[in-house]
Amino acid sequence: MKIQKMSLLSLTIPILIEQILRSLMGTVNTFMLSRLSDDAATAVGVANQVLNVVTIGSSMLATGAAVLVNQAIGGRRDRDAADITMNSLYATGALGLFMGAFTLLFAGRIVSLMGLSGALVRHAAVYLRIVGGSCALQFLSGMLTSHFRCRGKAHVAMYVIALINATNLAGSWLVLRGRFPLPGVAGIATARLIAEAVGLAALVALFRREAWGVRLRDLARPSAVWLGRIVRLGFMSGMEGISYLTAQLLTIRFITGFPTASLSAKVYTQSINGYTYMVGHSVGLAAQILCGQLIGAGLAADADRLMKRSWAWVLGFNMGFSLLFYACSNPLVGLFTQSTEIRAIARTLFMIDIVTCAGRSLNHSFNLGLYSAGYAFWPMMVSIVSIWVVQVGVGFTLTVSAGLGVVGLWIAQALDEWTRGIAVTHLWLSKKWAASPSVR
Repeated sequence: MKIQKMSLLSLTIPILIEQILRSLMGTVNTFMLSRLSDDAATAVGVANQVLNVVTIGSSMLATGAAVLVNQAIGGRRDRDAADITMNSLYATGALGLFMGAFTLLFAGRIVSLMGLSGALVRHAAVYLRIVGGSCALQFLSGMLTSHFRCRGKAHVAMYVIALINATNLAGSWLVLRGRFPLPGVAGIATARLIAEAVGLAALVALFRREAWGVRLRDLARPSAVWLGRIVRLGFMSGMEGISYLTAQLLTIRFITGFPTASLSAKVYTQSINGYTYMVGHSVGLAAQILCGQLIGAGLAADADRLMKRSWAWVLGFNMGFSLLFYACSNPLVGLFTQSTEIRAIARTLFMIDIVTCAGRSLNHSFNLGLYSAGYAFWPMMVSIVSIWVVQVGVGFTLTVSAGLGVVGLWIAQALDEWTRGIAVTHLWLSKKWAASPSVR
């Protein structure tokens, strides 16, 4: 199997564009629905947070598979890389079907548990049933995207997500113009479903053209050994994401007792502020791929130098963009709402995000580096403890007990990012990951 020579820049650019386009789809849906009502946009924003939790299972499997594939590629074990690929697709498809059925059946109950009521529940449940019910499409797309990245073809995922965005935008425009078969939230959700299906079809067609040594018959003959390794690594690396996103859902209940403007400000800010750290995160993801392949080739010292160099770039980008978005917060939030109360709250949240992004640079560098080495247990433990003690525990104290509302929640998130960031940086600098048992 021939693997393209990769550099940090050649991987970062297509990953960045893919990340922007992927986030843009959710932002477009929120923007389109804000033209109808703040309630519809807020409900779908909350539903998207539920979907983030649902899809974390796919991200877990993709992360576990990527660690194994990167190390196999670095060690020039092409047959292992191909076997891991097919086993990961088997596991992802099965999980996607299960989670899709679960979301379809319990969407209404899930959003009710989050403290929503009335029209918000109806809008969120409709969106969740349609988009969440198609988890298998999104899960398989995410896994295929991960494998293209590992093999130096991140541009493939970039082109496909551009196609998905174009399809989603066209469908959403038709909904607003009243030319789509379904109106409102149901129409927006269906347009996204169609876009995801188009994207998966394109990825499958491109995957079948690749000479990676994969054998389709392996889908019917999964390996317990490879599945076990993928799930084990994926579970440990994914527990951070599960804890973080579950905490995000739980903390929504902290502010549902405050005026609706608080929840709307949270949704609109989150629709925008993900872009503040997107360039830095893309650098971190590119460094993670290269770091895993260097470790697989036995070049731990080179991996260490690469990760430290990439952190400087991640920090610089995070700080630059967080300052820029704070300066432009009023016109940006003004794209979604004209409420002066919501815009004032959002501006404060953007100011706090400057501090948050600095701490996040550590997690988007050294934390990803630890996972690329297969050193996942202690980063997992650090994340779980910090998220539940700091983000949730301190968040409740500041939000509800101190009466700071959504501002208190944002302060707790900043403290959580710094706590986790300092801890994983210490773990990386200790270099215990270089002596950890091989996951190969």
